[in-house]
Amino acid sequence: MSDSHGRDIRALRISLILTAVYFVVEALAGFLTNSLSLLSDAGHMLSDILALTVSLYAATMVHKAPTAEKSYGYHRTEVLAALFNGLVLCLMIGFIYYEAFARLLLPEPVNGTGVIVVGGIGLIVNLISAWLLHGHQDLNVRGAYYHVIFDALGSVGALIAGLLIYFTRWTKFDPLLSFLIGALVLYSAWTLIRDSIDILMESVPKHLNLSRIREAVKGLNDVVNIHDLHIWSIGSQSHALSAHIKIRPGSDPVDVRTRVQNLLLDDFHLEHTTLQVECLEDCLEMHE
Repeated sequence: MSDSHGRDIRALRISLILTAVYFVVEALAGFLTNSLSLLSDAGHMLSDILALTVSLYAATMVHKAPTAEKSYGYHRTEVLAALFNGLVLCLMIGFIYYEAFARLLLPEPVNGTGVIVVGGIGLIVNLISAWLLHGHQDLNVRGAYYHVIFDALGSVGALIAGLLIYFTRWTKFDPLLSFLIGALVLYSAWTLIRDSIDILMESVPKHLNLSRIREAVKGLNDVVNIHDLHIWSIGSQSHALSAHIKIRPGSDPVDVRTRVQNLLLDDFHLEHTTLQVECLEDCLEMHE
């Protein structure tokens, strides 16, 4: 395990522990203060716990060796977990929205002071987690960082709700701001569901452009054309490519294939590539 990979795992673990502890505190405080905005922010905190857990799982499982039964390893477990988490979050926000509509019609008393204190502490916890995760180059950790930033916005919303209720005594601020915080949770949930479905449908990863890769390969010396080009994701951090490469007569197929593989690795960070070289006349087909 490299030093950078070890730092990624430590940052994710510490952030997960901080977030999980505060989720329990905020959920209990939401019930005790009767604050729906705190409960909805706790729901957003739960989305961070799920995201951090998936990220930590991916970081620890990425180096686990494939088996005879699972030749691609365990990358898809991460995808299935993310899809499940996204669906659970949608159900949870449905309940929050139902309660918010009920409280708009029949307002309930809310302890504004308690909401201010708990929301403020939540913001501090999120900022600490964001600081731990900031600056890491791993895309998986960066995704967790963005989740924490979104949750910090939710804590700001809960804090504002507490301040407004404390100074105005108008408790409808609580359900109104819970709609806003719930929207952040729905965005996180939809992102998990969308990205999971894209991977399961073997869509081209969003950060890769099929046309650009095709033109880059065709621009190499001795390459005539590339066809049957497919790019898909095995997991969120593991991508694969297969293609047929047609080369000029007299070219060395091993040399061309090596140069194509180096291009795909250096320019597009594609490590898992399967290339079939097709020769026009006087060279042998080479298979990886």
